[in-house]
Amino acid sequence: MAISHVQPLLLLLLGSLFFLPALRAVNFECCNKSGYDFGNVTHVEISPNPVGPDDGELSITVIGYAKESIHAGSIEVYAKSENITDLLRQYNLCVVGEACAIESGTNFVLPLSQVPKDILEGDYKYVVSLLDEKVGDSKEATVRMCVDFDLPTSSSTLASA
Repeated sequence: MAISHVQPLLLLLLGSLFFLPALRAVNFECCNKSGYDFGNVTHVEISPNPVGPDDGELSITVIGYAKESIHAGSIEVYAKSENITDLLRQYNLCVVGEACAIESGTNFVLPLSQVPKDILEGDYKYVVSLLDEKVGDSKEATVRMCVDFDLPTSSSTLASA
């Protein structure tokens, strides 16, 4: 008899483990609208989600699959509106990733912490860009992957902004 009462609770607990990570996920799109040869981003998470008026920093996690390798790179996070691009934080791939490279044919996770919250006037998006510093003879870093998304905010944040 006791088992019949525990079973629904156990199912509810197991089911919540599958759906809780999705609560921090945000809708995103590729900056170029068509994708990148480097690979595919499958998931972007923001914490806290929603971002409240008193939250000064947030964490962003970008998850995906690499079709090509990158061996010396950096990641930039910025807020971008029609008139303003505000660089919020820059990371070296060696500091963010498990290794200094992302190998082709592998999944990658880019945990980006201590990103300052920025509120620009008008419509704006947060942008995460993966730059490859060793592509051909170019002196400039090449964008290998870029996603943008709206910052998930609570209704009180929207009212105070």
